[in-house]
Amino acid sequence: MAGIALSLATGTAAADRLHKYTVAIDPELSTLSVRACFDGFPPPTLSAESLDATLALIDFRVEGSRKSIEPSGSVSLRSVAENGCVTYRVNVSRAIRQHDRSGDKIHHVGKDLLTSVGIWLWRPEALNADEDIEVAFVLPEGISVSAPWRPVAENGEHAVFRTGRSPYDWPASVAFGRFTEREIRVGGARLRLAVLDGTPATDAEQMQAWIQDSAQMVADLYGRFPQSQAQILVAPGARGNEPTPWAYVVRGGAPAAHFFINQRRPAREFFEDWTAVHELSHLLLPYVNADDIWLSEGVATYYQNVLRARGGRMTAEEAWRRLHAGFVRGMESAPGLTLAQATENMYRDGTYMRVYWEGAAMLLIADVRLRQMTAGKQSLDTALAALNDCCGAVDLAWSAREIFDKLDEVTGTGIFSQIYDQHVASRNFPDLLQTYRALGISIGGNGIELSIGDGESQLRDRIMETGALVISETPQD
Repeated sequence: MAGIALSLATGTAAADRLHKYTVAIDPELSTLSVRACFDGFPPPTLSAESLDATLALIDFRVEGSRKSIEPSGSVSLRSVAENGCVTYRVNVSRAIRQHDRSGDKIHHVGKDLLTSVGIWLWRPEALNADEDIEVAFVLPEGISVSAPWRPVAENGEHAVFRTGRSPYDWPASVAFGRFTEREIRVGGARLRLAVLDGTPATDAEQMQAWIQDSAQMVADLYGRFPQSQAQILVAPGARGNEPTPWAYVVRGGAPAAHFFINQRRPAREFFEDWTAVHELSHLLLPYVNADDIWLSEGVATYYQNVLRARGGRMTAEEAWRRLHAGFVRGMESAPGLTLAQATENMYRDGTYMRVYWEGAAMLLIADVRLRQMTAGKQSLDTALAALNDCCGAVDLAWSAREIFDKLDEVTGTGIFSQIYDQHVASRNFPDLLQTYRALGISIGGNGIELSIGDGESQLRDRIMETGALVISETPQD
């Protein structure tokens, strides 16, 4: 590609124009000092992802100038010369509790610090194909950094990353503290794990084993982990009786999964819990826009059961029972609304069950139809593998319709678009009776009953077996 060279050391595209940010933090983890220098003419403005960024900003000026610049939504760089620099400081000593679904913008975890990138990284809203941003952290003795971006160097007190060209307003977080970042190699991927401070202290070895175990189940879906690298943050001190009361995935710069845990829970509960498999299963899809979150949550909800059965964390029968119980909850949630409406109102009205479980039901239907139509040569597993091959690394937000159309393209079928057209605008939860019949599942007074020893049970069992493909006689309508 013109203007782009390939770096053999990192395996990434090396930009012709590299804007360099140097980020220093004091030993008390209270103030970030940033120096941003631009390669060639600077962009017209800089923006921060968070609307609260101005609350934390202390000072912003062109390097060498005595006059501060007051940001107004963005910062104008009209007065910055070619190859010029700006400097600014950000107060990260106090929590900013105004937050979105990715959490507090400045959050102290024990003696460590978890910051939203959007609160302190003022950057161009868009980068050209020949541009990138390099962020070099200057750290006090004993302090480490966990960042979501691709690391390119580490030398003593300096850790250097390239941000890539994902949209500036995609959330991401950086952690600072006295942790040791651990590397997990799984399915061809490099996961960088940071376990933050807490009282009582968290068993980092246990957390590493838990993430490794969950990531391996996701990698077993089609023989590799869906992303080449990811940031994994584990923050103790979460309130709740579950081992992981809260977790989410973000994509700013690169994929990242953040787990807020109750470190007082016994180790076995983490391995029995569904949360890590659910969150890491989000990475099976490219970034899905918020209007269609039912798709990303549906994939994660479906596979949190299928993959844990394949991994031996529960029996196949238990997985089917959990799926059915979830579908029943979905049927009872948000009556009278379409899936699109339930998704739009999810955070306001709490229609989570409808959104998560209708998405999972649609994917079960697609999985069964695809296995039948292709005589077992394809499945949802193979379709997602093909999607990942073509589109997993694209820094674009996809609609569900675009993903379903692409799944039809890579499978050579029309299954996914048919399911989309049938269900997204419907006010009714999908009727699963035909799909259950194909799987040898019947609904009784005590839930579901599973047939034994016929073609339907073989289809059903294959879904819960790693790497297996189903052979069936006739496709569904």
